[in-house]
Amino acid sequence: MTLKTCAFCCVLLVVAIASGCSRKTGPERYDVSGTVTFRGEPVPSGTITFEPDLSRANSGPVSVIPIVDGRYDSVALERPGPLAGSLVVRISGYPAPDPEVEIQPALFPEYRTKVDLASSTGVAVLDFEVPEASRKRGIR
Repeated sequence: MTLKTCAFCCVLLVVAIASGCSRKTGPERYDVSGTVTFRGEPVPSGTITFEPDLSRANSGPVSVIPIVDGRYDSVALERPGPLAGSLVVRISGYPAPDPEVEIQPALFPEYRTKVDLASSTGVAVLDFEVPEASRKRGIR
């Protein structure tokens, strides 16, 4: 193989890899962000999960995004956001991480609510206030 042929093959390989890596695969997902509070205060840590609402004929992958200091942001945390449609949102919240405590108790039982993402922009800012009643009654 000549040096020119080898160089040409290397250039083709780099172009093929770069173009394949830059493509998004799968259905379009929303960029979601917002705040999560409990008792009027930011939830120190936890997760917010967006899952398709099967009872409303929505299907697709689940999206789990960490809550940090009362905020979540799928783009900033490089997490795939949810698909459009009717969604069940599950929120779990915990105190700020403490290196001396191995397992933190939950601030409240997992909270559930529903939302509809129908905007054509692909971006949604959703703020959630976990009600005090969820601490007493559990999941609703």
